[in-house]
Amino acid sequence: MTQARAYLHVTLGAALWGCVGIFVNGLSTHGASAIQIASLRMAGGTVVLLVWMMRTAPHQLKLRRPADVRLFILTGAVSIAVFQWSYLSAIRAVGMSAAVVLLYTSPGFVVIFARLLFGERITTAKIVCLLAMFLGVVAVSGMLGGDPGTRLTVRGTLLGLLAGLSFSLYTVVGKYALQRYGAQTVTVYTFAAAALALTPAVLIDPTPFPWISLPVLFWAAGIIAVPTVGAYMVYAMGLAHVESGRAAIVGTVEVLVAVVIGVLFFGDHAGVSQLTGTVLIVAAALGVRASAPISRISPTGLRRR
Repeated sequence: MTQARAYLHVTLGAALWGCVGIFVNGLSTHGASAIQIASLRMAGGTVVLLVWMMRTAPHQLKLRRPADVRLFILTGAVSIAVFQWSYLSAIRAVGMSAAVVLLYTSPGFVVIFARLLFGERITTAKIVCLLAMFLGVVAVSGMLGGDPGTRLTVRGTLLGLLAGLSFSLYTVVGKYALQRYGAQTVTVYTFAAAALALTPAVLIDPTPFPWISLPVLFWAAGIIAVPTVGAYMVYAMGLAHVESGRAAIVGTVEVLVAVVIGVLFFGDHAGVSQLTGTVLIVAAALGVRASAPISRISPTGLRRR
């Protein structure tokens, strides 16, 4: 896969993540709680991918080493499940805008981890793009305009940073797992581990889930297919051939898609701050791609000049 196609996969995967608000809104209006929606995504994604792989590529479900289960505990139970809990808790503690900004400290964590684990260089271009990306997220979130929903606290800030840290683990550990397994294998086991980790929280959630409703089944199918199976699969396919730090910065496109959807479908306001943030995020994503060395990537993840 060429780098151009790999970056396209990462961008498309992030864009599909950004569509999640449509489906979350649809499920929420029918009474589903946030933790139920998170569990539905992971459990539903596991079932869909398992059925698909058992029919098309059952050999890919076999782990090369039993010890590799640890990789998927990290990507699923530690990363995705902890991210879901901490991010939802941060939203309640500090408001949506601040939670989004704190979450997108994750590319910074990825760049640091990628340097320590994979030896990826921390270049001037990466630092500039990181700064542009973070300022863009701050602007898009509305914090520059003094969002009244923002109420920073020590607990809320730590929860937001935990969300960023745990989210970054998926890109970093997932990159390592993709050196051993295909995107389908990594994704299905990540989903399974996350679903199991989220189960206790769902069991103690008193909110009844309206399973019988046809509209709910429609929204449930959509959230499983588009921002879950589709997004994670496409992102993983690109991540296998892109540096972790660069993938994390390009992944900020998710915020732009979420903002556009909010404006088009939910009547959200888009002012000068949001437009400025959009320009900064797009510039960061394009800058990361432009500063990448031109090379072709082999399926094993090794560059061929």
